[in-house]
Amino acid sequence: MKRVISAVLAVAVILTAVCLSACEEKKEYPVTLGKVTVAQEPENIVVLNKNLADIVLTLGYEEKLAGRGDEVNQKGMKVVPEVGDSQSPSVKAILNTKSELVLADNTLDPMVSDKLEKKGVTVFRFDEANTPKQVKGLYKKLGRILGGEISGTENAAKTYKELSSTLKSIGEASASDNTMIRTVAYLYIDNGVLKTFNKGSWGDTMLGLTGAMNVFKNAETEVVDNDSLSLSNPEFLIFADMDTYEYLMSGKIAKKLNALNNKPNRFIIPYDEITMQGDTSLDVLQKMIKKMFPQEFDL
Repeated sequence: MKRVISAVLAVAVILTAVCLSACEEKKEYPVTLGKVTVAQEPENIVVLNKNLADIVLTLGYEEKLAGRGDEVNQKGMKVVPEVGDSQSPSVKAILNTKSELVLADNTLDPMVSDKLEKKGVTVFRFDEANTPKQVKGLYKKLGRILGGEISGTENAAKTYKELSSTLKSIGEASASDNTMIRTVAYLYIDNGVLKTFNKGSWGDTMLGLTGAMNVFKNAETEVVDNDSLSLSNPEFLIFADMDTYEYLMSGKIAKKLNALNNKPNRFIIPYDEITMQGDTSLDVLQKMIKKMFPQEFDL
């Protein structure tokens, strides 16, 4: 009898331990990301970076937005108070929003971050997500922070999957209406250097979804030299701004690029639009397709 009782007690202890372990695993908070911990679900947040805001909106956490950086200009964001630019926002303005945390990129002034943290505001600074895999990871991080370990993670996975699926469906519809291979390149100026989207980047993915082939898809570097650009001579050229267009027009390479002399085949999509990784990316993709194939593809 004693052995039976002991066995029963042992099983009970094991079941209790398993239950306690399971209960601990099911907790939404605290959430720890690197060296930063969020004790409970935040009610009010400030988002300084436009792309981070785009993902927050896509995840469905817009009700938490109590403040925004000046560059955050998505539809409906005008009602959210501005707190300054993403690099050096107003600490006072952020504190006035009564927010518990701030989402920023790595351009945020460390002194601003320190001042906010001393006032009890949690600050997350994120690296730029340059590849689809990194974008998926960024969704997960934001989902965990804003929605919890379980609910937030599930929401992030579901949302990113739906976004990817919709982008793909738009791209497939475009490709089905184009029987021949079309070529495209995206160009922008960074610190006086001409650059593009090369292999594996989010920008390369966006270009590929138009149904055209990015001529720099297999390039090892983002930097563009005149020889490779003139040799590839893409059918479509997309510029980040007028400065990029004028940079090319002022050089000797201009005469070698057919798209520069064919107005319908050149147009501008701002860098901060084509690099958006939330629902804005859907609008940008449709905009590119309409400009590239206005008669062949009706959205």
